[in-house]
Amino acid sequence: MNYPFAAIVGQERMRQALLLAATDPALSVLLQGEKGSAKTTAARALAELLPEGAPFVNLPIGTGEERLLGGLDLDKALSGQPALKPGLLSQAHGGVLYIDEVNLLAPHLTDALLDVVVSGVGRLEREGFSLTYPARFVLLASMNPEEGRLRPQLFDRFALKVEVAGLSDPEERALAVERRLAFEQNPEGFRARFHEAQQALRERLQAARARLPGVALTPELLQEISRRVAALGIGSLRPDLALARAARALAAWEGKEVDWALVEAVWPLVLPEQPSPPPPPPPAPTPKEAPAFERTFAPRLPPHPLRLEAPQGPSARAVLEPEPERLALRASLLHLALRKGERLERQDLHTCLEEGRASPRLLLVVDASGSLAAQARMAWAKGALLRLLEETPVEVGLITFRGSGARLVLPFTRDLEAARRTLEHLPAGGRTPLAAALALALEHLDERTRLVLVTDGRANVPHQGGDPWAEALALARRIRGRAAVLDAEAGPSPLGRARQLAEAMGAVYARLEDLNDHALLLRLGV
Repeated sequence: MNYPFAAIVGQERMRQALLLAATDPALSVLLQGEKGSAKTTAARALAELLPEGAPFVNLPIGTGEERLLGGLDLDKALSGQPALKPGLLSQAHGGVLYIDEVNLLAPHLTDALLDVVVSGVGRLEREGFSLTYPARFVLLASMNPEEGRLRPQLFDRFALKVEVAGLSDPEERALAVERRLAFEQNPEGFRARFHEAQQALRERLQAARARLPGVALTPELLQEISRRVAALGIGSLRPDLALARAARALAAWEGKEVDWALVEAVWPLVLPEQPSPPPPPPPAPTPKEAPAFERTFAPRLPPHPLRLEAPQGPSARAVLEPEPERLALRASLLHLALRKGERLERQDLHTCLEEGRASPRLLLVVDASGSLAAQARMAWAKGALLRLLEETPVEVGLITFRGSGARLVLPFTRDLEAARRTLEHLPAGGRTPLAAALALALEHLDERTRLVLVTDGRANVPHQGGDPWAEALALARRIRGRAAVLDAEAGPSPLGRARQLAEAMGAVYARLEDLNDHALLLRLGV
């Protein structure tokens, strides 16, 4: 029997965030605070405000990918009718999925979860089968920052973030204790006291959900949101989307049209570390309309005209950029040649990184399994890494994988001598824990880090008890667009798995034996 949501004392910002997420489930919520601040109580209480029968699914720590997303239905497989069955995400459809201590959940699972929250649909591909299932639920996650921080990339993916502190007002504390004791002594009687308040919340939530599809933001308001967020130096569109969604949900909850006051009200939930913005200035007088021929024939130039340039200066660099302001043609053509394309596409385009701007970091992930082949891969990796450190200002890190796991043997560094000492004696041989390597790599990737994976793709060690190759592919899909895969497969009967990994990542693909210029990798921006 759950504590009533209407009986929670204080914590206005937390309660507001939860009600907005219940109005629009695309708004995921992260609650951060010490133990005893009512995070779990509030999450469980929210489920009772949803339509009758709405599930509350508590995601246990240690849950694997198959349990969360779904996998092969063993009963049907054993009966000769192989099929897939969905996981916990499907069970949470229409209700609440709650994750306590989300900072302890595997990062790639958190990523996959947040993808489903935004789309409302779960997709599963295993053993040649595919399954799509509805998964529209309110995602609530909580954590105690004292027990470990969430990676910035994952923290930013939560739409609403609330710092939940203990009650400081003595009267509120006394009232909270009084209500908790009354609930523990007589749960049914306590719940009866708040029945009307609970019912009023349910009806208001139902009305807000019904109003939400008809709530829209004006183009001017959207432009103002984006202008304010861009002024903070934030490149991602996630804050813009979260502000727009949260303002719509608040408007639906209050039965209003969306205006700037509502954006200001939700700003601390979306960007808690940024000061709330002042109201926008009044609109400028409408200029006199241009003559018809000017409106028809005036050229539409991009905000920043495209310039064709080559990187110049000791720290100038060409990096991948699908919307380049300064096109680095040589690097773009090299990228096209390496992927063996027929024409230049956006995925090939590079921009010239201005002198003084932070250069990309390079993370080499090298397959050290096997014997003679592993030694060749390691020799290539050592040579590439040392040459990059000698000739460029880039930071380089190295992950190797063999036997039962993966290890970051060289943290990101520009120290050539430290790298030489680390690389002097690196073991090789054993089995191929590819999925473990990709999971470890995901923990070190960010906006300025590029991944280069050197492997034959022949995974044969499970990461979380599933199929080794299926696990590796699933993790590869989380690295889309930030990687290159160098195929080290040799022999008369190639499986082509390295190419499949590259396709799953949306990455550059090349055969290791075809590369004789290690610095080429950096010029390609990977």
